[in-house]
Amino acid sequence: MPVAHSGVVWRRIFVVLLLIAGGAYWWYGRGFQHGGTRIGLVYGTIGFVLCYLLAYFGIRKRAYRSRFGTLEQWLQSHIYLGVLVLLILFFHTGGRFNDKIAVATFVLAAIVIVSGIFGAIIYVAVPRLLTEVESNLTPEEISDQLNQLAKQMTRMASGRSAPFQRIYTELIRESTPGWLAGWRLLLTRHRHKKLQAASDWTTLLGIVPKDEQDALRQMLVVSRQHKELLLRLVFYQRYKNFLESWLYVHVPFTIALLVFAVVHIAAVFYYGRVTW
Repeated sequence: MPVAHSGVVWRRIFVVLLLIAGGAYWWYGRGFQHGGTRIGLVYGTIGFVLCYLLAYFGIRKRAYRSRFGTLEQWLQSHIYLGVLVLLILFFHTGGRFNDKIAVATFVLAAIVIVSGIFGAIIYVAVPRLLTEVESNLTPEEISDQLNQLAKQMTRMASGRSAPFQRIYTELIRESTPGWLAGWRLLLTRHRHKKLQAASDWTTLLGIVPKDEQDALRQMLVVSRQHKELLLRLVFYQRYKNFLESWLYVHVPFTIALLVFAVVHIAAVFYYGRVTW
C-alpha cells in the first residue's frame, strides 16, 4: 500500500525529533534523579503538551469545515507523535518509577499508545478483509432486501401443509443471525455455512405433498438468496465492529490519561518535588 506524502514527511520529522530528544537525554539527562529536575521538567512539559495536542485529533476529525491542516496530515502527526510522546515521557521519568500517580500516568500513556498502534494496524488490514464481502449494496439496502425476501417466504408458506410449515420455520430459524452476531464473530472462529445441496433439496421435496413441491423449490431458492445476503451483512458487521473495537480502549484511557496528567502535575508542585 503506498504511503501518503504526509506520512513520509511525518516519518522524517519523527526521526529528527527522536534523535534530538534521545541525544539531549544522553547528553544532559544522564544520572538525573527524577522528573522534577530541569531536564526532567522540560521532557515532562513537552510530553504534557503533546498528550493534549494528540487528544485534539478527536475534535479535529469531526471539524469538517476546519482548514487547520488536512485530516490526513493530522492523522499522520497523530501516529508518529503518539509513539514519540511515550519515549519522551520515559525520558521524563529518568527510568525511575517511584511515584504512584506518575507510574499510573505512564501506564495509561502506554495503553493509549499501544491501542493506537493496534488501531493503525487494523485500519490497514480490515479494509482488505472488507473487500471479500464487498457489495454494490449498502448495509441498509441489504437489510431491506432481507426483509423483502423473508416476507416472500412467509407468503409462500401461508396456507401450506404442516410439513411445509415445519421446513419454513427451520429455514427462518437458520437464517436468524442471533443477538450481537457481528460482535460474537470477533471472539469465535466462523466459517460460512454450506447452503442446501441438491441432495438436501431432494429430501425436503419428498416430505411435502407433490402439489407443494414447486412452491417449496421456489422457497428454497429464495432461502438461499436470503442466506447469501445475510452472511454478507453479518461478516460486514463483523469487520466493522473489529475496526471500531480498539476505540473502546483508546478513547476512555485517553480521557483518564489527560486527567491523571493534570493530577500528577498538581501533586508534584503541591508536595514540592521540583528541583531547580
